[in-house]
Amino acid sequence: MTRVLNFYILRRHIAGLLMALSAALILVLVSDLVDLSGRIADGVQSAPPVLVMALLHAPSILSETLPFIVLLGSLAAFLRLARTSELVVIRAAGLSVWRILQMPVLGALVLGCLAFAVWNPIAASTLSRYEVLKSRHFDGQESQLSISAEGLWLRQADADGQTVINASRASPYGDELIGVLIFEFDTDGVLDRRISARRAVLTPGAWQVEQARIWQMDSAGAFAMVHGVDRETVIVPTDLTTSRILESFADPQELSFWNLQEFIETLESSGFSSTRHRLYMQTELAQPLMFVAMVLIAAGFSMRHVRFGSVGVRILLCVIAGFGIFFLSDFTKALGSAGTIPVIVAAWVPPIAALLLATSLLLHLEDG
Repeated sequence: MTRVLNFYILRRHIAGLLMALSAALILVLVSDLVDLSGRIADGVQSAPPVLVMALLHAPSILSETLPFIVLLGSLAAFLRLARTSELVVIRAAGLSVWRILQMPVLGALVLGCLAFAVWNPIAASTLSRYEVLKSRHFDGQESQLSISAEGLWLRQADADGQTVINASRASPYGDELIGVLIFEFDTDGVLDRRISARRAVLTPGAWQVEQARIWQMDSAGAFAMVHGVDRETVIVPTDLTTSRILESFADPQELSFWNLQEFIETLESSGFSSTRHRLYMQTELAQPLMFVAMVLIAAGFSMRHVRFGSVGVRILLCVIAGFGIFFLSDFTKALGSAGTIPVIVAAWVPPIAALLLATSLLLHLEDG
C-alpha cells in the first residue's frame, strides 16, 4: 500500500513539474519572439530565423530558472493534494511529512543530476548555435576570440583586411600576450605579412609588438624576412579592448558540463583566470541539493489543510522565499566571481541555506 501511495505522490509531483515547465517554456518563447521581432524592426544585417533562434535560446534560459520551476511545480502539486484533502487522509493513515516527501525528494535528486548531466550539454549546444546566429544577423560579426591547446587566437578586421593573432599565453586581463604570431591578410584573404614576437602589449587603438621578426611577401609570392629581433616596436592597429577580449571568451553556459574541466585547464595554462567557469561548474554540481531544497520549501508552505483565505498568502510567502534564495545565490556568485569568497562557498552556500530553511519549516509543520 505504501509503495502504491509513494508512486501516486510522485506521479502528482511530476505532473506539477511538467505543468510549471510548460508554462515557463511558453513564457520564454513569447518574450524571446517579442524581443527578436523588436530587433528586426530596428534594422538588422539580414533577416534572421526568429522562431529557430527563440527555440535555440529557450533551453539555456530554462536551465537558469529550473530551481524556480521546481519550486512552483512542487507548490502546485502539494496544493492540489491539500485542496482535495488527500494530504489529510494520508496524514490520518499515520504517515509523517518525511515519509510523504520521500519520493518527491528522490525525484528532485534524480532531476538535479539529469539537469547537469543531460540538460546542460543540450542547452550549451543550442546556446552556442543561437549566439552564432545572433552575431551573424544582429551584430554583423562572429566571435573574435578562441582558446585551444595551441593557445589564444584573436581575429580583427578593418578596411585593409584581416589580422589573426596567436599567442601561447596571456595576462589575466588579456592586455599582454606572450609568444606572439601575427598573420596579416589583405582584402582578398591572401596572407601578406607575418610577424613573430616575444611580447605584444595592448594600448588604446593598437598592439605594441616588441622584439619582432617580420616576414613580407615579395613579388614572387615568397616570404622573406625584412626585420630581425632588433627591430623597434611594431604597431599593429586594433579596435579591441581588454573588456571586449574578456567578453569574447566562451560563456560557461556555452560549454557542456563534461567539457568544462578541460576548458578550465586550458584557460589556466593560457594565463587567464578560470574563476567564472569553476564557479559555474560547482553551481551545476549543487543543482540536486538546490532542487531538493525547493521541493521541501514548497512542501513547508503548502502541506497544511486548506483554509479559506490562507492559500494565497502561503503562495506569496513561498514565492518570496524562492526569490530570497535566488537573490542570495546571485549575491554569492558575484562575490565568488570577484574572488572575494572561495568558489566552493559561493556555489554551495545558497542550496545549503535553502535546505536549512526548508527543514525548519517542515519541523514546525510536523511538530508545531
